[in-house]
Amino acid sequence: MDRMNALVAGLLILTLFLGIGIGHFISAQDESCETGIVDTCSAEITSLDALIVALNDHEVIGLLDKKDIDTIAISKVSSLERDADYTQIVFHPQDPDDRMTPSMIVVQINDSCMVQAAYETYPSYIPETVPKP
Repeated sequence: MDRMNALVAGLLILTLFLGIGIGHFISAQDESCETGIVDTCSAEITSLDALIVALNDHEVIGLLDKKDIDTIAISKVSSLERDADYTQIVFHPQDPDDRMTPSMIVVQINDSCMVQAAYETYPSYIPETVPKP
């Protein structure tokens, strides 16, 4: 019985160290990918740079998962009041054609070529208009 407890304890310790090692390896891989993207970004971020950064972000890919995108709008945002300069990308999914406006996926890329925010807006209901006689 003591040998069995020692074996189980040894396997648990081995599993713990193996998990830590794999986690460290995976995080090192993620950092190298992000560093590669940041290094390729020019001093002034172009629309293409921002789109590449957005499409290489795991959170953005999760938001875009299995959606048919109709249009993509890219704009530069500068606000002296908020001290904000970023490139905003808005993905417009195809309209479901069911009295609801489709949600939008908004991604903001800062001047450091990193995703600053990524979120999906809520769809809203469009009431039916009845023509007046």
